[in-house]
Amino acid sequence: MSLPEVQQAVAVLTRASSILLLVPEKTSVDSFSSMIALSLALTKIENKEVHCVSPSHVPQELQFLPGSSQVLMNPQTKPSIIIDIAGIAAISDIKQEHLKGGMRVQLVLNEGIEATADLIETHIRQMPYDAIVLFGASDLADLGPLFTNHADFFYNTPIINIDHKPTNEHFGTVNIVDITASSIAEITYELITALNTEDIDADIATALYAGIIGATQSFQKPSTNPHAFQVAAELMGMKARTEIVIQQLIKTKPLFLLKLAGRTYARLRHDEHGRFFWSILRELDFTESGARHDHIPLVMQELTNNISGYNAASILYEDNAKQYTLYISLGRGLGKKTKEIQENLGARKENKLLVVPIDAPSLEEAEKRAIIKMQSIIPLALSSRA
Repeated sequence: MSLPEVQQAVAVLTRASSILLLVPEKTSVDSFSSMIALSLALTKIENKEVHCVSPSHVPQELQFLPGSSQVLMNPQTKPSIIIDIAGIAAISDIKQEHLKGGMRVQLVLNEGIEATADLIETHIRQMPYDAIVLFGASDLADLGPLFTNHADFFYNTPIINIDHKPTNEHFGTVNIVDITASSIAEITYELITALNTEDIDADIATALYAGIIGATQSFQKPSTNPHAFQVAAELMGMKARTEIVIQQLIKTKPLFLLKLAGRTYARLRHDEHGRFFWSILRELDFTESGARHDHIPLVMQELTNNISGYNAASILYEDNAKQYTLYISLGRGLGKKTKEIQENLGARKENKLLVVPIDAPSLEEAEKRAIIKMQSIIPLALSSRA
């Protein structure tokens, strides 16, 4: 990453007195852990109010992280009225007057100053924050209703955008986007170091280590680079509690996930020529495994972590109403063309997956149509390697 961007972020955070830290509606271990780490670091600085917000619940496997119990599902709402007056250096007095059904605020200027209406502008800020830090969001839409309901706030507040995905749209005021990094936690580590706070303590080191472990699948992903190992070693030297991280993130997987993944593997099929894989899940699979429909991204992660060199992988889901939905994970060759593929398929993005409704009279026909859709995107993978 370039040093100027980190220093720009440090300048924004240094000036800010109230800071909002955010992860996407569909967050990851890496994003959430990085948010916790920066929050712990910023609270060491005097006169900083820091709020962490995850639009969805705190992931169960991350509830061991220090400070995770303080994470909110919605930002604090504290409306303020801002008045800009041109050509005025000071105000003589501020008076408040209670009126029937409201109140009046009177600003008294110094004698001799001529004030006219065209010199005054008013703004309303619904939230008290003067800086935002986003972790792992490709664009603001990844925040879901939190963004759509408060779009003006996001457009008028400095945003520090921290990510390592090539699909990031660089929407921030400051964009610390390093596509060579294995994790967001590595980037966050550099930012915390640049803030010149006190030494990184065991709590911060543990959160950052959790982010790296989550992003690299305990250093097993082929994309894991040497810098990830270097940072992890430094965090271990800072007393990161590595054993609890491994216990929570690697060794313990919920029984429902193992059951649902087993059913997914049992029906796994592939197209050797196009190098894409697919499987089928029915509503009965969720009932019998104790899983929920929103666990499909977790199953997809299990699937793709154990498949190498694929162009795309998908799960076709049949609900009780015989409605069909295709969940697609793009391989590295297609990742840079996510937006183009999303438009071509008429898909929506959900937790890094493309979600496509399939209109079909039966599961057999839905599978045929899903395969056709998968085949339609494979030429894009071939062209990206050309």
